[in-house]
Amino acid sequence: MSQHSRRLFLGAGAALSAAPLLHPLTASAAPAARAGQVLLRDTFGAISGWQRHGTVMSQSLPWETSLLQDPCLVYATGGGPRFKMWYGSLYYVGYATSEDGVTWTRAAEPVLSRTLDTEHNNLNQPSVVYLDGTWHMTYFGVDAEGRGRVHYASAAQPGGPWTKHGVVLESTMPWEDDYIYNSALYYDPRERTWKIWYTAGKIASAGGEPEYICYATAKNAAGPWTKYAGNPIVRPMRDGGWASFGIGGPNVRRTADGGYEMRVLGWQADYPSRGGKLLSRDGISWHLERANLDLDLGVAGGPEDGMIYRQFVVRHEGTDYVYYNAKNNRPGWNETIELAVWRDGQEIVDPAKWTMTQGTAIPSGASFEVGGNRVTSLGNAVSGATQTLQGNVVIPVLDYELAAEVTPHSSAVADRDAVLMTRCTDRQNYYYAGIASWGQQYAIGVLADGVNTKLAGTGTASDIAPDVPHRLRFAVQGSALTLYDDDRVVLSVVDPTLIPPRSYVGLQSSTPAGRTSFGEVSVRAL
Repeated sequence: MSQHSRRLFLGAGAALSAAPLLHPLTASAAPAARAGQVLLRDTFGAISGWQRHGTVMSQSLPWETSLLQDPCLVYATGGGPRFKMWYGSLYYVGYATSEDGVTWTRAAEPVLSRTLDTEHNNLNQPSVVYLDGTWHMTYFGVDAEGRGRVHYASAAQPGGPWTKHGVVLESTMPWEDDYIYNSALYYDPRERTWKIWYTAGKIASAGGEPEYICYATAKNAAGPWTKYAGNPIVRPMRDGGWASFGIGGPNVRRTADGGYEMRVLGWQADYPSRGGKLLSRDGISWHLERANLDLDLGVAGGPEDGMIYRQFVVRHEGTDYVYYNAKNNRPGWNETIELAVWRDGQEIVDPAKWTMTQGTAIPSGASFEVGGNRVTSLGNAVSGATQTLQGNVVIPVLDYELAAEVTPHSSAVADRDAVLMTRCTDRQNYYYAGIASWGQQYAIGVLADGVNTKLAGTGTASDIAPDVPHRLRFAVQGSALTLYDDDRVVLSVVDPTLIPPRSYVGLQSSTPAGRTSFGEVSVRAL
C-alpha cells in the first residue's frame, strides 16, 4: 500500500484519530421492502452528469509548483472579469481571471506568499468572499512544527495587495490533530453572520488527508470565530464506500430553495479520493451516504486518474461549471485544475448508483465505459486487481436477487471471470456468483473478512464462450444462495456466513485485463 500523499508536502503525519463513528448500515432503519419490489435498476442509458472538459490550468509560471490546488471562484461580482479564481500552489496563492470560464489569464506573481511564522512550511487553500467593497480571504498555513491553521486576509481589489490578519481558527480538541484547514468562507446576509466550514483531523496512513468536516460562525470575518458545539458535522462512512475513511474539502453555496449545497471529497481507503455533493436545510445537519458520489475518477491514463480533489461550482449562463484539482499517475506528483460542465445525455456510469474500483487502495482511474445501454470493463486494471462496480444504493432487506445480462468479451479463458456481488457490507465481505469463476463454468463464493472461499462450482471455465450473453440471476434468501442462467438453476448452496439486514450489490470482472459487459441490471426484493 502506498504511503505517499501530497499532504506530506504540507508536513502532515500525526496519529489517526480514534473518534467513535456510527456505521451507516446500522445507524438508522429503512422502511421494509415488499416482496417483488424493484430496489435498484440501471439500463446504462444516457443520464445528466458532468461532462469533462479537461485541464484548464497547469504549472506554467516560475513560482508555481507542480501542484495547482483548491480553486476558489467569485462569479460576476465585484466588477471586472466575470470569472475570478484564486488557487493554491503549495507555498503561494495565485489569481486568475476569465470571461468564458475556459481560457484563463493568470497574474504573473502570487497574491499571497509566506511571511508569517504560522505559514512557515506552507500556504495555500484560499476561500474568497466579496462584501461591501472588500475582498475577504481565508487560507491555510502550516508552521515549522507542522501545525495547520486557518488564516484571514483582506483586500480592496481581488488581485491585492492583501493585508494579512493572522490565524483565526486553530485546533482546540485532540481529534483535530493540530490540523485545521480546507476552509469554505460564506457570508449569510439573512442572518448577518459569517459562516465557515472547514476540515479537521488527519488520516495518518494517507499522509494527513482530512478526516472530518466542521463548522463555525462569527460576526466579523476576522473573528472571533465560535466553533459549533456538535462538531464534527460530517464524519466518514466507515463502510468501505467512496467516503469510508475520510471526508473533507468542503465548498458551500446556497440553493434556490434556501438550503445549502456542499461539495466534498471522500477517501475510500488511503486512496483514492472522489467528489460528492451533500444537501442541508440549515448548513449544519448533513447526511452522507454512498449515493452522494457525484464525480468519480477519470479514465486511467488521463489527467485525473489518480485523485479528485477539492471542487468549486459556479453557475454560468444557467449551467453549473465545476472546477477542481486532480492528480494523475504520470511520474512525479502533478495536480492540475480541471473543468467539468453539467450536461444532459452523458453516457457515463451513474455515480449515484456505482463507484468504479480496482485495487483496495490503488488510484488507477476508471475501469468501465458506457455505450449501447451496457457498461463494459476496460481491461485496464493493475496486476492482481479486479474491475468492480461497487453499489451505492442501499438494499434495505436481507433477501433479494440481483439480475444482469452478462457478456464476456475476452478470448482467453482466464479473462472471462465475471460475477454478480450480493450482501456487500464493505470491500472485505460479500457473496458472489457468476461464470468462469474458480476455473469452473459457474461458481458461487464468499469473501468474509477478506478471506476468499469457493462455496460451490460446476463445469469448466472453457464451457463459457466469449461474446455469448448470459442472463444471470443471483438470489440470496436466508442462507440459501442460488445462481440462475436464463431462468435455469445452474448452482445452489447453503451458507450462513453473511446475513446483514442491509447491504449493497456489485458487478465485477475479476481479472485485470478482462473485458465483460453488463446490461439490464436490477435488484428485486424476495
